[in-house]
Amino acid sequence: MRKSVALVLALAAAAVLTACGPDTAAPATGTTYTYKDQTITVKATPQRIVPLTTPLLNLSFAVGGHPVARPTTKNPIPDEARSLPELGQTQHIDMEKLASLTPDLVLGETTQNQRLKSLLESSQIPYLFVTYDGIDDNVPLMKFLGEIYGTQDQAAAAIADYEAKMKAVTEKSAQYPPVRIAILRATGKDVTAETSSSICAAMAEALHMTNVVTAHKELNVSGKTVPYSLEQLAADDPDIIFIVTMGNRDAISDKLNEEMRNNPAWSQVKAVRENRVHFLPQDLFLLNPGIRTPEAMEELLELTHPDA
Repeated sequence: MRKSVALVLALAAAAVLTACGPDTAAPATGTTYTYKDQTITVKATPQRIVPLTTPLLNLSFAVGGHPVARPTTKNPIPDEARSLPELGQTQHIDMEKLASLTPDLVLGETTQNQRLKSLLESSQIPYLFVTYDGIDDNVPLMKFLGEIYGTQDQAAAAIADYEAKMKAVTEKSAQYPPVRIAILRATGKDVTAETSSSICAAMAEALHMTNVVTAHKELNVSGKTVPYSLEQLAADDPDIIFIVTMGNRDAISDKLNEEMRNNPAWSQVKAVRENRVHFLPQDLFLLNPGIRTPEAMEELLELTHPDA
């Protein structure tokens, strides 16, 4: 088995190879593709591309691409992607199975797939880990993927449709008065508040909602979350609380709901008293929802303004 895997890796290495930047590996001559400040050069147009995350998989199909494998996920994916070979969850990719598919380009995310970097390099499999974080990255990434897959026209159509949907939902939100919101990030251990750098908060602010955390000048809001006490929450008294869970959503929501019932401090918060606390689905609000961003923003708007 080891000999066969070694042969597969050698074949994969021979297919393409160059790189520019710390999150790429591939050759020095050929066609160069650029995404933001990242580039990758390949000897020939990639034919066997493997995305390692669900957003990259969905964006690939959105621009007309045809990956040869996919990560295992419970999140929504295109019907045509379901029959693809599965490589395991994004955080536990099966490298032996990946190598057996002889990919000529592997696409991952810097925040999700860094631990595979040395394995891909030692196996000489060309890869690019894109810096894909905020919702503003969606259009540049779709353009890049269209070039990689050679489906520029389909990518342009997908971008036009995406931008039209984004414009429609933001314009719809402008007809409503601003609401004051708090976005909490809840794990099994603690609760923090999301800043403008987080996915959910960025979408909320695009919908003209006011994140109460931004008024705290004493907080370092350079990260995606900041420490946030129940006392601070009660003092800020938001109209609505959105909760993004990280971990077992059911267990976390059950725990928080119990605390809200039994801790009198929660009853001081307007959103709790008026039953305007919403637990959000992880696939749309924890990580970048990608092509589904307009859908996520529509959901936020409907929760905030039920008549929207």
